[in-house]
Amino acid sequence: MMLLALLAAAFAAAPSGVTVAAPPDNGGLNLTVTWKPVEGAVAYAVLRAESEASDWSVVADRLPPDKTAISDQVSTDPWNDPPKDRYLYKVVALDASSPAPPALETDAAKSDAGRTAYAAALASSPNASAAVEGRPEASLFITTPGHGLLLAMIASVGAMTFFFAAQVRQGKPIFIRRIPGIDAIEEGIGRATEMGRPVLYVPGIDELQDIQTIASMLILGQVAKKVAEYQTDIIVSCTIPIVREVADEVVKAGFYQAGFPEAYNPANTRFISSEQFAFCAGTNGIILREKPSTNLFLGRFFAEALILAETGFVNRSIQIAGTAEATQLPFFVAACDYTLMGEELFAVSAYLSQDPRLVSSLKASDYVKVFLVAMIVLGTIAATAGNDFFVRLFTIAT
Repeated sequence: MMLLALLAAAFAAAPSGVTVAAPPDNGGLNLTVTWKPVEGAVAYAVLRAESEASDWSVVADRLPPDKTAISDQVSTDPWNDPPKDRYLYKVVALDASSPAPPALETDAAKSDAGRTAYAAALASSPNASAAVEGRPEASLFITTPGHGLLLAMIASVGAMTFFFAAQVRQGKPIFIRRIPGIDAIEEGIGRATEMGRPVLYVPGIDELQDIQTIASMLILGQVAKKVAEYQTDIIVSCTIPIVREVADEVVKAGFYQAGFPEAYNPANTRFISSEQFAFCAGTNGIILREKPSTNLFLGRFFAEALILAETGFVNRSIQIAGTAEATQLPFFVAACDYTLMGEELFAVSAYLSQDPRLVSSLKASDYVKVFLVAMIVLGTIAATAGNDFFVRLFTIAT
């Protein structure tokens, strides 16, 4: 009898009570697997398969014997690898008779084959539970405090945006802090008109979908309108073909809004090269040949920032630069007359156009920043005092 008891303790049975369910407050990427503890188990392994015909894979191995639940993330990249409609799970109680995990191979293919064989051996062992189906489902509402705060902030920003837009439409003054670099744009355009030279505009070197390029296109529209009013030329130098096409339409619209459509010259919106330093050399050639009186570098820049700005400095141009790339700001500060730092770049279009939509969103975001700074200060004080309320409040579940 004692021998039978020792054998029963040394060898485990298959786990029972296995359940698979989507946890609350999740985005449809997680499943929770639970099971009842098994006497004699020294560890647990959890297997997953996409269907009855597909191979099993190990999602958790050598779990401690007191562990009876895990959360499995079925996809880490939902855009390129969306979760399937259903998954199958098995829980294996590991004991002295269980297969050993595979040794790591230097050859990736052999290593993958070893993992697949190990998972198949576990799935077919007598200590494996029956396959249980689970379906990942996103929660309709996420009730964690962090998400509640996020919802409140979104609603507040929306309400403030509508409020400030109504204020602007009614003609009420909305204060926007004066930025010398933005004020200097019109001064630079006026200087170019007096000298009979063009204005050079470079919208950075990134793709159109980059937020800095989008901001630069909004600014270009206002600059083109002002250039048309002053009856001077504007040259736009682009490194991405689609950015050139959009810039062409933006400049054309600026001339039309100013009432001088006949003054628009499509040859002045130029695609130089998609190669970074070829573009840099071509733009430097424009600066040295056509000698623009004012250079506007507004957008996302990298290593070419100082090269362009130094060439403009040699040409004695008025230079106004703006970027959110912190690594390039020192070069613009050193070589340009005015530099828009970080988020100032995104305020330029609202500052120049006074469009109610842009001004209202700018003011609403400023109030959100004030709120967040206040929360950071209060959270720092509370954390120093040993209170983690603000940490838990701003923790948003994934």
